[in-house]
Amino acid sequence: MKNYSKAILFIIIILSFNNPCLANPLSNIMSLFQRDLIVDVLYKNHRNLIQGSEVYLAGDLKDQKILIGKVKKVSLVESQMSKVEILIDKRYKEQIYETTLFVLVSNIFSKNSNAYIVAISPIEASNETLLKSGSSVKGITFVEYKIATAAEELRKVMNRIKKQNDEIMSQLEEYIDTFNTEEFHKKIDELINQISQFSAEQKETFKKEVLPALRNMFDSVMKQLEEQNNMKESRDLEKRLKKIEDMVDV
Repeated sequence: MKNYSKAILFIIIILSFNNPCLANPLSNIMSLFQRDLIVDVLYKNHRNLIQGSEVYLAGDLKDQKILIGKVKKVSLVESQMSKVEILIDKRYKEQIYETTLFVLVSNIFSKNSNAYIVAISPIEASNETLLKSGSSVKGITFVEYKIATAAEELRKVMNRIKKQNDEIMSQLEEYIDTFNTEEFHKKIDELINQISQFSAEQKETFKKEVLPALRNMFDSVMKQLEEQNNMKESRDLEKRLKKIEDMVDV
């Protein structure tokens, strides 16, 4: 035991001489024994995440992203959820908190050819609890994140028509993945029917707070369809969007 203690002390002294700027050589030697952070993230659909898919860190999806880890394994659990095991480099483990959001970004919504995960950590985290290795957390999709981070007025609107719009956004993602046009058109028609019963005030609020996000999603899908030379479906979606825009143009 004494020999081990002497060996550790010797290494600390060597580090001190070789790194005179280090204020605490003990923290440097202890970092040699730290391990990477391993976390299980559960998703309803892993959206083409595979072993080796990248994991980034950012304060927001629009911010510059830092590569901090990789997807280690993807598997299904009893609840039919996708369990994605991610490995985060030990250098970044103290920036991952219990409140960190693990956002799954499919290649449909990014310039990347593959799906990836972005860990969104709070900027002010002095009172946050660090996430422990071995933890299991629920991840969210790109669409869910965009809805959750919408402006306060949008959240108020979403509370009144939340179920309908969540279904639309969810169906849109499913449509992108499966091109289930029949079901998607059904959801859009349901939305059109709901809007037809809105008051003038509700239509104005929908136009201001919900329509921009819906338009962006439609544009993304139509672009994908055009790239696949599926102009008929693209024109059909454009026609339905135009109908919605005309209905709320009060």
